[in-house]
Amino acid sequence: MSCQQGLGQKFKQPPGAGIDLPGAVTSQITEAVLFEKEKGEYKVRVVKQILSVNGMRYEHREIYGIGNSVDNDLDGYDPGKECIICLSEPRDTTVLPCRHMCICSGCAKVLRFQTNRCPICRQPVDRLSEIKVNNKTDE
Repeated sequence: MSCQQGLGQKFKQPPGAGIDLPGAVTSQITEAVLFEKEKGEYKVRVVKQILSVNGMRYEHREIYGIGNSVDNDLDGYDPGKECIICLSEPRDTTVLPCRHMCICSGCAKVLRFQTNRCPICRQPVDRLSEIKVNNKTDE
């Protein structure tokens, strides 16, 4: 796909190329910034993604730490896949609204009764969301 120079470019995906939700009126908006990394080399940074299904609007948001829960290639600076409280169980619970995936479900149950602060950033916790990550690949 080639784009013309200037702001306000629109991308339309051909019909049948995405997910078909029968009977649902859907749209997806991706707000992105295109910037020149080096001469002639450009990079895109997604700012926001919004999914609209039957008049309901859903904003996609990043979960901080979920990559460490699924990637196998850890480097020396990686904090690992373990819960930052017990250091033994895999991380599977996200603290909201800050979106840090840093604790296991067992520690999350205890955390609810002991504090209302995120163990990473100390922001107040509104709720906890357990996320099961499937590491298996279909062969």
